Amino acid sequence: MAGKFNEQEKEYIRSKLLEHGRQLFGNLGLKKTSISDLTKQVNIAQGSFYLFYESKEELYFEILEQEEQYIREELLHKILLKEKVTRETFRHFLQQALQFLDESPIIKQLFDKSTMEQLLRKLPHKKLESNHQGDIDFLVPYIEKWQADGVMKQLEPDIIVSMIRSLVILSLQKEMIGEANYKSTMDQFVKLVSEDLMNDS
Repeated sequence: MAGKFNEQEKEYIRSKLLEHGRQLFGNLGLKKTSISDLTKQVNIAQGSFYLFYESKEELYFEILEQEEQYIREELLHKILLKEKVTRETFRHFLQQALQFLDESPIIKQLFDKSTMEQLLRKLPHKKLESNHQGDIDFLVPYIEKWQADGVMKQLEPDIIVSMIRSLVILSLQKEMIGEANYKSTMDQFVKLVSEDLMNDS
């Protein structure tokens, strides 16, 4: 069965699953999107889906990682690599990151507690660990540079990455925080993190 598609066909089908998966997950959510919905869009049999992904959760997670990567690149190039890094620009970076997360149809699915639980239950632990390591690999070189330049405090880089990840995780708890206080609460946490990590201008 693995030889049903040649490599070129596999690459094409995978790209289409990612493309249509992004649309379906964004519109319907993870829970309401079925494998049948996905395979109909790509014109393959339902059974063929498992040649590419072990579950719809795995496809969703790959799209989620692409979205995260896009946000990181956009923010770094638009803010932290374009402007002088100061406490203020770092705070702006964090605020914009949270805004991107809030506006992404894919990431917004994670505001739903049951969606997050479904992902954690269905995904292999190694994939989650790899995602965490990806954040470390991406951010640590920048953190070390900012520390060498004297603009960021000399904390362990892994701890700084963990603080940023914790802020992102907190941002997904909008329902628990409450809609009325959510923005003010997150703005205050961003300010506290920025002041704790960055030296004075």
